[in-house]
Amino acid sequence: MKCTDCVRLINQVDQELSHEEGKQLQDHIAGCEHCQAMLFQEVDEVDADLSKPWPIVSASDPFTDQVMAEVLQIEERQQGTMRRKNWPGRRLWQRAGIPAAVLLLALTVGVVSSPTLAHYVTSIFSESFNAEMQRGGDLGFSQKVNQKVTDQGITMLIDEILVDPLKMYVSIRFFTEQNQELEASIEFDNKDNRIFLSDKNGKYIGTEVQHSYGFETLYLPENIPNDLILNLKVNRVDLHDEASAKDDKKGNPVYGSWHLKVPVSLEKSKSATQTIPIHKTYTSPQGFILEADRLVLTPIESKLILSSKMNEQQRARMESRVQAMVEVNNSLYDDKVTAEELWDFFGTNATVMWEIVDETGKVVMDTNGANGEFYGPIEPNKKLTYRTVYIEKAEPSDLLLTFTPAELNSQPVTFTNEGNTFVLKAFRIAPDPDPAPGTSGYVGIIEAEVTYHQDTYEYRGIDAIGLGVVKMKKEDRSITIHDFPKGRENQPVTITASQLVKRYENVDWSFDMVSPAR
Repeated sequence: MKCTDCVRLINQVDQELSHEEGKQLQDHIAGCEHCQAMLFQEVDEVDADLSKPWPIVSASDPFTDQVMAEVLQIEERQQGTMRRKNWPGRRLWQRAGIPAAVLLLALTVGVVSSPTLAHYVTSIFSESFNAEMQRGGDLGFSQKVNQKVTDQGITMLIDEILVDPLKMYVSIRFFTEQNQELEASIEFDNKDNRIFLSDKNGKYIGTEVQHSYGFETLYLPENIPNDLILNLKVNRVDLHDEASAKDDKKGNPVYGSWHLKVPVSLEKSKSATQTIPIHKTYTSPQGFILEADRLVLTPIESKLILSSKMNEQQRARMESRVQAMVEVNNSLYDDKVTAEELWDFFGTNATVMWEIVDETGKVVMDTNGANGEFYGPIEPNKKLTYRTVYIEKAEPSDLLLTFTPAELNSQPVTFTNEGNTFVLKAFRIAPDPDPAPGTSGYVGIIEAEVTYHQDTYEYRGIDAIGLGVVKMKKEDRSITIHDFPKGRENQPVTITASQLVKRYENVDWSFDMVSPAR
C-alpha cells in the first residue's frame, strides 16, 4: 500500500472498510511513521476527550473478554509486525466515543496502555524552533533509536535521529548512573571523537559535520545508499558547570570509551522526495557561469542544486588578483603565502543569492544564506519562477595604505584601490571604550571619506601592521585602529586587507518551472 492509498482510506475511516482494506491499512501504518504522524494529529482531541466524564456503556462479558484478548495480543507483539484478525467497524468506535482514526492507531502501534498518547508520540524534533526539524518531527520522519553505552559512570544515549536524503540530525545526550541528565558536549575533531557514516558493508562515506540547534548535523552526499550505519567513536566528553558555561570554556574532560553503531534507513524519506529537473545555464556579465540542475523537495527541506564557476576571462582576472596579493603580503609579513594557498582559500565558485516565487509573487523559497537549502512549503501544480538576486565573490585584496597619522591633520592623503577611493583627512587618539587586557587602552581614529565602487561590498581582514585590528565599515566616515599607543602617531602606518568582497546585483537570470503533483 502507498501513502496516498493510506490517506484515502483514513479519510473514509468512518465508513465500513472491508477486511482486506482494514488489514492493509493496519499493516501500512504499523511500518510507516509518516502515516502514523498524520493520525497523531488526533492526539490532542483524544486527550481532551479522556479528561471529560465518559458515558456509561454497557458491554456483554464476551465483548469485554474479546477486547482484552486483543489488547494482550498487541502488547505481546509490540516489537514485531502488528496484525489483527478482526476489523471492528465504525459502530464499536462510536459507542466508545473515541475518534475512529485514533483508536485504529492505538490498536495498530500498541499504545493503548500508555498514560497519554501525546506522551508516546512526541518527537524531540517537533519541539525545535527550527522549521525543518519541526516539520520532520511532525510528519513522523524521525527514527527512534534509544541506543546507549555507559563508561566512567556516564551514559551516552542516542535517542532519536531525523534524516532525509540531504541531512541527518542526531540527538546525543548524557546521563549519570542515577539517570540525571548532564550538561555535556562533544567536539568531533577526529582526534578523540569521530562521527561518520558507512554503508551496511562498512565502507566509509564522507560527510560534513556541524553542531547546530543542539544536534549533530551531517550533510549527506549525493547518491547515498538507503541503508547506512551511523558510527560514533567518542573517547572524550566535556562536562560543563556554571563556571565553564559562563566563561565559554570546553568544560571538564572525561576520557572513556563510548562507541555505538546505529542502523539508519533512508528508504522512507527517499520515497517521499520529489525532484524538479531544471538543466539551465547562464553566464553573468562578470564572467560567472551558473548552472541550475534540479530542485529537490524532501520531507524536511528543499534544496536547489545550483553551482557556479568562472569563465576564462574571470579566471584570468582572479589569477592577477592572487599574484598581486602574494606580492603585497610577502613584502610586509613574515608569514609567507603562495598562489596555490590563496586559490585553495578563495576557490573559484561564487555565492549566488536567489529566490523562488509563486504566481502571486510570494517568495516560497530562497537561499536564506545557507547554500541553497531552505524549507518552504510548495503547493502542487503551481507555476514557480526562479530569480537571481545577486552574485557575491570574495577575492584577494592588494589594499595598501601607507601614511604618517600625525601628518594627516595638515595634509590629507588620497589612495585608490579597485575603483575605491580613500581620502584620509585627520587623525586623533582616544581612550578605548572596551580595552582588551594587555593592550594600550587607546584607539587611533582616522577621519576619512571613502567612495566605494558600485560592486564593492566590503573589505575584510583589515590590519594595521604591527598594531591592532582595524575597523572600517562602509557606513562609517572613520577608520579605527585598535591598540594604538600614544607617541606612535609620528611613525608611518600601513593598513592592508586580506579580502575584497564584491557583490554584483546587475544579474538578470530567471526561469519558470512547475511544482510536481503529490
